[in-house]
Amino acid sequence: MKFEFIGNAAGIFHGSEGTKILCDPWIVPGVFEGSWFHYPPLKTKVKDLQNVDAIYVSHIHPDHYDEQNFNFPKQIPLIILDEGPNFLKKNLLKNGYENFIDIKDKQTIKFNEFNLTLYKPFIGHIYEESLLGNLVDSAIVFKDKNTTAINFNDNTPTDKACIDLNEKFKNIDLAMLNYNAAGPYPSCFDNLSEKEKFDENKRILKRNFDYLCKIIPLLKPKSVMPFAGSYIIGGKNYKKNKYLGTTTWDQCAEYLEKNLHSKVNVVCLRENQIFDISKQINEQKYEKLNLKEMDIYIDSIKKYKYDYENDPMPNVEKMIDDIAIAKKKLYEKTQQFKINLETNVIINIDGLKINILKGKDKKRTLECKMDKRLLRRILDRKSHWNNAEIGTHINFIRNPNKMEPDVHTIMSFFHL
Repeated sequence: MKFEFIGNAAGIFHGSEGTKILCDPWIVPGVFEGSWFHYPPLKTKVKDLQNVDAIYVSHIHPDHYDEQNFNFPKQIPLIILDEGPNFLKKNLLKNGYENFIDIKDKQTIKFNEFNLTLYKPFIGHIYEESLLGNLVDSAIVFKDKNTTAINFNDNTPTDKACIDLNEKFKNIDLAMLNYNAAGPYPSCFDNLSEKEKFDENKRILKRNFDYLCKIIPLLKPKSVMPFAGSYIIGGKNYKKNKYLGTTTWDQCAEYLEKNLHSKVNVVCLRENQIFDISKQINEQKYEKLNLKEMDIYIDSIKKYKYDYENDPMPNVEKMIDDIAIAKKKLYEKTQQFKINLETNVIINIDGLKINILKGKDKKRTLECKMDKRLLRRILDRKSHWNNAEIGTHINFIRNPNKMEPDVHTIMSFFHL
């Protein structure tokens, strides 16, 4: 078994008998409402990936399932997690895809030479207490003869999950683990000074790296690959690259090689490079990313315009009326999930502050501000709050500066 890397979470597992399973094909830049770009920029095109035997889509976030550019023959089987609420399957059905291989949590099915096992989110949130937490992610295990690889995508495992996986699969040859904190913090939080944003960036990355150092010895893989959540910001938000909760896979690999107290091979790949999982070798020579070239590339994409910037400015009075409707629906969703939130969520429109979600703690607030054209799209379901948030399009003021994950999850349901 071999793994061919493309970019971010995209790649192809090659089976011992020639079967090819494509994973999470985000190829075209501009996901998350236009802001996410690959670095290095990809040479691969969607048309280059048509000749595969199946496609595994881990979840609905556009850096894994890019709806706008997900253009594959309808007869190719799609491997997805059979778990509700299944936002991904609903979207795929809407777009005419019906050839599913539905796999339940912890279920194993045979597909050609592969045994495939899927896992639902191991925990709501790795670093914070959460009732709702992660509603969408999955992880997949590829087993081919005596070789086993686990693609965790964004579904970071707990200590217990690592122990259970090690006991179940015994010899894990490759673990592909997320090392980044993709999202708006700290880059979009204006309650922080620039220095505080830099400090938080360093703290979060070290926290993530240290967590990998903690779980990798429990999982006991022969090789580990820093994986997924690899991106840069283009367009008018480009300055936020300075303090995203992300970094290169090289930096993660260097930290793991220095701090891991167990013998494990750390794998990094460039686009179209192949790691032979069975033989535990890179088939091509790896060259580290050039950070100066990355800065030059970021400078070259800063004038990229987001789609919503081409929209006319909306009628503010109409938007305020629609926010009242969306607010009521949002309240009903909190009742449906039976959650009592601490935080008050406020939308700032040209200085007018509208409380759209009342929390139990009157002093705890999350103020949100964004381009009115994007807010209009979110209300009309042409854009999505969570994608706008992860894409760094929403600026926040949080008081106190303490995260309540379920607030960010429930805001995914803010729309008409």
